[in-house]
Amino acid sequence: SALPKPTVASSAGAGSSTASSSGSSATAQSSGTGAHSGPQLSEAERLMVEQSSLGGNQAEIAQLAQLLLGGGANKLSDVERLILEKALKEQMAVEAALANRLAEAELLKQHSDAAALLQKQSKTALEQKQKEEALLAAQQEAIIQAQLQHEALLKIQQEILAAHKEKEEKEKREKQKLKEQRAAKEKAQASSSQQQIEAALLQKSLLEHSMIQNALLNQAALEKAIQDHNASGSNDKMTQMILEQALFQQANMIQLAIAQLAEEQAARVKEPEVMKEARQDAVPAESSLIDCVKFSVVGQKQPYTVFISSNSLLLMDYHCHLSTEEVYGYLGGKWDPSKLTLHVQSVFPCSLQNSQDQNECSVLQNKIRELITQQDMTVIGWYHSHPTSSPRPSQHDIVCQSVHQQHMRSLDGRIDPCLGVIVSPFRGQSPTSEMQLFCVMHTNDGRPVPMHLEYTCVWDSTISPALATEMRAMSLLYSQQKTGVRFDQHWRNNMNIFRKMTESLKQKTPKDISEEQFVEVMRQIVAKEE
Repeated sequence: SALPKPTVASSAGAGSSTASSSGSSATAQSSGTGAHSGPQLSEAERLMVEQSSLGGNQAEIAQLAQLLLGGGANKLSDVERLILEKALKEQMAVEAALANRLAEAELLKQHSDAAALLQKQSKTALEQKQKEEALLAAQQEAIIQAQLQHEALLKIQQEILAAHKEKEEKEKREKQKLKEQRAAKEKAQASSSQQQIEAALLQKSLLEHSMIQNALLNQAALEKAIQDHNASGSNDKMTQMILEQALFQQANMIQLAIAQLAEEQAARVKEPEVMKEARQDAVPAESSLIDCVKFSVVGQKQPYTVFISSNSLLLMDYHCHLSTEEVYGYLGGKWDPSKLTLHVQSVFPCSLQNSQDQNECSVLQNKIRELITQQDMTVIGWYHSHPTSSPRPSQHDIVCQSVHQQHMRSLDGRIDPCLGVIVSPFRGQSPTSEMQLFCVMHTNDGRPVPMHLEYTCVWDSTISPALATEMRAMSLLYSQQKTGVRFDQHWRNNMNIFRKMTESLKQKTPKDISEEQFVEVMRQIVAKEE
């Protein structure tokens, strides 16, 4: 039986649509791969064509489904039904293929976006890593420069030590010849020298007692003047107040003089054997030392404020413990004229002790000054030790301090401050070293007067590896010299020299190091080289 025309037209249309769909699919494939079927399409254009074809195919599928399921489906022959079903399946297969293609394209786009994001993140991470590596390289360079500077100082000291040893070796044979002669001569003079020392100590003691007696006479005169003033019935309160204040100050001075005399006499009686020989030759006699005057006594204010780092105090005290003879060194830091503050930031020990070779001393001093300048500091003072005597300056110390102060004259004629520091490691009963800071001022008639200076400690956080290395090198250097101190030798009060030194240095310990850690560090520093 024949189908109505519209149904046949729809069937024919379905067949043509299937052919058209297959043809369009084939055309799209050939346009993507064939080189002779016309101009090639881009990926975006190909997707547009496929989406357009998918829309057309969906319409054709709907038309075929209407024919198969609609009201005219019973008029179709079996052949026509099979043809329509086959066409419908082919159209649905084409639609599924196109849908898969679109899904693949969308998935490819997502992968592309993810790859771009990952590439951007990788680039950012790489830039951050390069910045961190550059910062690390700069820090390592700074550490290397600091190590090189300390190595340069150690090299300088080693060069000078080598030259000094060579000189000592040259003179060794000559000294050996004179040694026996000196031994005999010294033995003959031993008793005479001891008598002279005792006589000098007695003379000093008599002088001190005489000074105390004069002070007592002055006190008595002031008491009589106060009594006379009260007896006169005068209403002059100002005069009475001045007399009473002078009497009070005189009484305090007498008490201090008596206490100091008793302390010095006790120190002489209990002086350890290890220091007696050094005291006679290495330091000035106590009687030649001069008291420093406090600015408050003369009614003045200290002209500038002094700050000293704890590691600077530590290294000074340590250096002065290494020898029975005087040692010295320089102070490096900065002077702020606007705030009138002087900051001691580092200490630079000199390795030559009482050298008679002025050329050696001059070379070492110049090298140390250059090293201080390289570390962006200036020379702001010097220090030396009085191993067994008071840290009061001698006349020679005052002259040296005056010369140093004159060298501090700037280009505009202003004289910048210069500190003088004296450390006494082995004086008195206490294991703590005594220390004096001073400068020199001149009276109207030009007489130099040593003035006492107060200071404030600025605490460091730790002992740097460079400082520990320098202290270790100094310990090895002085252990090879005849005047070097042996740390296992007895000092006093059941203490050896090492324990005495650590007790003194503990007061300069950086704030982040415990006492136990510090003692262990010091043991490693002074340990004998294997």
